[in-house]
Amino acid sequence: MQLKKTGLLLGLILVSAGSALADWQSFPLTDNSYAESMPSVDLDPSDNPHFAWCSNNDGDYDIYYLSEATGTPAKVTNNNTNDLYPCLRIDQAGNAHIAFKGYDGHDYEEFYVNNIGGSFCDPIQVSFTETDVGVFVPEHSCLSIDPAGVAHIAYKYGYYEYGNWDIYYANNEGGAFGSSTRITDETGGKSYVRPSIALDNDNYVHTVFENGADILYTNNVAGTFDSLTTVSEGLYRWHGSVGIDSSNKIHIAYAGYHGGAYYINNVSGSFDSTFVLSNDNSMNGPASIALDHLDNIHIAFIGGDFGSPDSQELYYVNNCTGSFEDPEQITCNSEHTTDISLSVDSLSACYIAFLEGFYGSNDYEVWYCTNSGFVGISSDNTSSAGNNPSSFSLQNHPNPFNPITNISYQLPVNADVTLSIYNILGQKLLTLVNENKPAGYHSVLWNGTDENNQPVPSGVYFYQLTAGSDLSETERMMILR
Repeated sequence: MQLKKTGLLLGLILVSAGSALADWQSFPLTDNSYAESMPSVDLDPSDNPHFAWCSNNDGDYDIYYLSEATGTPAKVTNNNTNDLYPCLRIDQAGNAHIAFKGYDGHDYEEFYVNNIGGSFCDPIQVSFTETDVGVFVPEHSCLSIDPAGVAHIAYKYGYYEYGNWDIYYANNEGGAFGSSTRITDETGGKSYVRPSIALDNDNYVHTVFENGADILYTNNVAGTFDSLTTVSEGLYRWHGSVGIDSSNKIHIAYAGYHGGAYYINNVSGSFDSTFVLSNDNSMNGPASIALDHLDNIHIAFIGGDFGSPDSQELYYVNNCTGSFEDPEQITCNSEHTTDISLSVDSLSACYIAFLEGFYGSNDYEVWYCTNSGFVGISSDNTSSAGNNPSSFSLQNHPNPFNPITNISYQLPVNADVTLSIYNILGQKLLTLVNENKPAGYHSVLWNGTDENNQPVPSGVYFYQLTAGSDLSETERMMILR
């Protein structure tokens, strides 16, 4: 397998969507004649992206893992059967955890690996077939890792010939996976498929899935999984994705089988009316949702390209300005885009892994795109962190940085605030904030450009905050290009 060096083969996609201009860097992670599939992306505590996907480069599918820090994909599984649908999550120590579907010689089961010991362990079987009928249909895995490093997995399991599938849940709390909990119980008729999982701040499990027509939601906050709640509106909704904000409120994105992308939440206490992100009538595929540290919603989805039924494109939308605007079309080509995975870093920049190739061919490639270099200078954000701070402070993170840093400050009183950037000669490069600000916690992004939007070189810079006539502080930071 070949890996394209992203620094040398950078593709820049600029696409206008309505009045918005989306700037994205697009990186090919594979470039070969093999069939790649099912990419997944997650970020480590330093906001470095990590990836997993599967490839049939040796005649059967195996799981591969890539850390951008190494630049070389590692082959996680190596057997004579197919390993499919990896879901990657990085824990708070930077270890990688992957859930996937593996063939045990009779049918497909749920498996799990991690590299906590430095290299990936042998696959651990999570699910166990009651009868080996060899007809289990594999499907996307979904995985979440809690702060203690415990893996939580939800998966679909059932028998195609019986006409039903159910959703199961398992975790390895205590060091090993115990018996799975059956979330649904359908003996015929409707089947439950495509689960998505998220953990709240108390490590309770929240999951959404579909039954062929609706998106359903349940959780185990009460100790066991509740009865199912239908959260979608309309007919034939699929590909649900769930996220949870800092107040344990639930946010769900999903797609329409015959077109459209949708969003709903229970911020008011119950699931309100659905917000239509896109009502495009072309075929729409997977939706993926993520929340940033300010509880802004980021959603990626697959939509038709308004005229070519054989091509599907990648779209993205957020509500960082307070409401959802028109979706941004990220890809724009004659190829087929699918299998998306979304993650958001501490500066609200997005990383989207996706599969791209010609529909019906055996040559799909794994790509990812990011707007991390183009987030720009954000408007100053005020946090609702509770009581006002008792002291004045200023700091930035990360430091050193490339290409963006988050400058945060706290004000004990309302004040006229000026925040400016200077070079080592004391020359002012630009002013980020110049207005009256209320007492509280504030943050603003700097993308390493001057007042003419030109990138500044590597080196030491200073940022100075003055608040009123009495408060002033200057701190040092470094850009490493």
